[in-house]
Amino acid sequence: MADRQKTKVIDLNQRQKTIVLLNGQSQYHVLRHFIQDLAAAFQQLGYHAEIVDLLRPSWPADLEKTVKERDVRFFLSMNAMGIDIKIGETALYDYLNIPLFAFLVDHPMYHLNRLNRGVKNLIVSCVDRTHVDFLKRFLNGEYTKVFIPHGAPFRPHPDSGRSVGKRNIDIFFAGTVFNPDSYREKWSAGGRSIARLYDEIMERYLSGHDRTLIMAAEDVFEERGIDTEYLNHYRFWENLVYVDLYVRNKRRLDVIQRISKLGLRIEIFGNGWEPYLDRHPSVKFNPSLPFERVQEKMADAKVVLNILPNFHEGGHERIFSAMLNGAVCLSSGNRYLRREFREGEDILFYAFGQDLEEVLGEYFNDEEKMQRIAGNGRKKAMERHTWLQRAEKILETVEYHMFFVR
Repeated sequence: MADRQKTKVIDLNQRQKTIVLLNGQSQYHVLRHFIQDLAAAFQQLGYHAEIVDLLRPSWPADLEKTVKERDVRFFLSMNAMGIDIKIGETALYDYLNIPLFAFLVDHPMYHLNRLNRGVKNLIVSCVDRTHVDFLKRFLNGEYTKVFIPHGAPFRPHPDSGRSVGKRNIDIFFAGTVFNPDSYREKWSAGGRSIARLYDEIMERYLSGHDRTLIMAAEDVFEERGIDTEYLNHYRFWENLVYVDLYVRNKRRLDVIQRISKLGLRIEIFGNGWEPYLDRHPSVKFNPSLPFERVQEKMADAKVVLNILPNFHEGGHERIFSAMLNGAVCLSSGNRYLRREFREGEDILFYAFGQDLEEVLGEYFNDEEKMQRIAGNGRKKAMERHTWLQRAEKILETVEYHMFFVR
């Protein structure tokens, strides 16, 4: 039976409202696909969705035409792209009194330059609840802040219904890796004391469990008697981004090296892996894939491996997409994911540093268990974690913003 989704009934007086989605640059076109999926979701919910492509030379004229001819409810972009568009010296969104919804797909510290533009008619969503805490503590802009995780396409690949036993890839992973030491060189260039400071933050975070990277930094500052006022300086965050990237890549290497020892057919799509795994015959390396091809490979995988970025209470598109495409998702866990999903029932969790034979051993020998987990995960992702559900939450948040703030 085809998957069905309930949709919200929208008031008739809002059916002709337009949502303008600003589309920009992203690696492998991932964010551009997010915009397209959200546009389709808004249309399903009764709105007109207009995509303005900021990569086209004609985008200023396209945007002007849309604003003049349409009743624009709000603007939306990924990672606050287009936040710097102005009418004279005033932000477009403040000038028109129409909010910009900035959907961040990673930590706000990667987008400080954009978020510090002084736009007031702004809504910022974060994919992790701890990121919202960051905005409230360190970026006290008078704008709306909300937690909304990534979503997944609500129309999975046509082959997504294929049973686990008929899939050709044992474990699928998509992602590039960079040498972690290349990021350590960035903060080490600040001098001996700075190198030791950020080294200690990195080591503290890697050895911790539930504490965020910012918590680890605060602990180190306080224990060393360093003025915590520095935590409000741009250069602190600029270098903390390098620590974040160091940890992400260090963990990717560790997990892939562990899983490559299981003797299963593993396919990695991404760059940079060969120097680290060239002695593992069970691992097949492939070039990076565009987003739509990743969905296709997920539909042919028994297990899709997800290695979370440093998210402590949030979700990631790859988890939800894996489930929607009928695969078992094997992911590092966090508080949010453990509330949303049941270990061994609709997802498999592992911990960084854990022997993955402990997690996967019993399942690859039991196709019935694998199929049950895949089916349960697919059902839950379809009901709770597509861009359609995220679009509903966005509309709700805009309504709150326009009532309380505008």
